[in-house]
Amino acid sequence: MMPVSARYKLTTLLLSIAFIVGCHRLDDPPVPDKSINFSACVVGPSVTTFDIVTFNVENFPKGGYESIVVLADLIGDMDADIIALQEVASQVDFNQLDDLLKEYKGIYYPIDNDDWNLAYLYKTAEVTISSYDTKILFEGDWSAFPRPPFEIHAFHSTTGITAVIINNHLKCCSGADNESRRRSASDQLHQYADENYQDIPVIILGDLNDEITGTTEFDNVFWSFVNDPENFRFADMEIALASAAWWSYPSWPSHIDHIIISDELFPRLDEARVFMPDACYSFYPDVISDHRPVYISLK
Repeated sequence: MMPVSARYKLTTLLLSIAFIVGCHRLDDPPVPDKSINFSACVVGPSVTTFDIVTFNVENFPKGGYESIVVLADLIGDMDADIIALQEVASQVDFNQLDDLLKEYKGIYYPIDNDDWNLAYLYKTAEVTISSYDTKILFEGDWSAFPRPPFEIHAFHSTTGITAVIINNHLKCCSGADNESRRRSASDQLHQYADENYQDIPVIILGDLNDEITGTTEFDNVFWSFVNDPENFRFADMEIALASAAWWSYPSWPSHIDHIIISDELFPRLDEARVFMPDACYSFYPDVISDHRPVYISLK
């Protein structure tokens, strides 16, 4: 049997170790080796275009640290210059994602909106963001904007494009009331861009939670944009009109994630598409999202 004095010393040592561990922050998980290859399911890197993605990452990170690692793999293979994110539930985990993406810098929502936060990642070698012009819009109108839009001003050095980018996550779901709220949001965004940035390129994007193919004012909540083709265009309209296999929300299926560009960018639009990372990773809906990324490139 251990002597009393020895047991006392051992107990004291164990308590001291526990105290030290309890009072210090544990190290972050190790940076993993790349585990998932998404290159066959996304557009490869381009050094000549301004590449922008909107992506609802569904309560990120829905699968814990695994979601952070796999999303880092996906973003690395997309290699876009700016990624606008919706449904970022945790700033701590967003910062971990940012740490894994050495070529990117993150900008997190300047307000706390529970699990529905907005964020950006941008490639620092090619994009400059004006911190002075980073702001939220329509914060007092919780009916039209339960997640207030998040605006940044970006300069892309390769193409020379300077653009105002407005990230959105509009009210979800069917029903006349929800449609009315999205219509109000669309009308206000249209008026805001038209009045404040008449000669500056504007990109309005995000999970807009409705389809864009309605041909009348009554069946298209985005009529204020659709009915102003000289000044605004849905860059992803051809996707919305094409096969459901390529839509951004496959579980419904529907195409509800969009990118609107203003007239200054019409001649610069090179390509728009929906990436299909779920074809490269069978656990994508469980680990990453029920949405797919929507992408445009600008010449």
